[in-house]
Amino acid sequence: MGSDFFDLDLLTILTAYLFLSYGQTAAGTFAFGQGFLIDLFSGGLHGLFSMICIGVFGAIYLGCRFFDLQTPKGQVILVSLAVLFKKILLLFVLVLFSQNVTFPGPFLWISVASAIITGLMATIIFYLFNRLRAISFEDTRSALTK
Repeated sequence: MGSDFFDLDLLTILTAYLFLSYGQTAAGTFAFGQGFLIDLFSGGLHGLFSMICIGVFGAIYLGCRFFDLQTPKGQVILVSLAVLFKKILLLFVLVLFSQNVTFPGPFLWISVASAIITGLMATIIFYLFNRLRAISFEDTRSALTK
């Protein structure tokens, strides 16, 4: 289980936060850009991470139709489901295109634990980002009034 158990998926959290705060275009552009950069610097299949990051964006977009991303409960559920979808999509693509892929027995449990941990941390990170935005807004407003 090791370090895979405490896997925190910050890209999924950032994509969900950008979707909530700045809209679909910003989140989709961020997801594609991050996937492209990972593909550029990795030695794997070309387009793999771009597809996975866009898939995460799609999962968040479709999940917003059923759960409210503005509530903590919705944040936990949506981010957890997006991380789980990301793990399943990665597994599916690797099995489809690779002949010798073997996954450890507890892969499903590790993926579920990672999704839950990331979902729970998402509410804390969303709160921290909102506080940082409020602080920068107050600083900007006070600088303009002087």
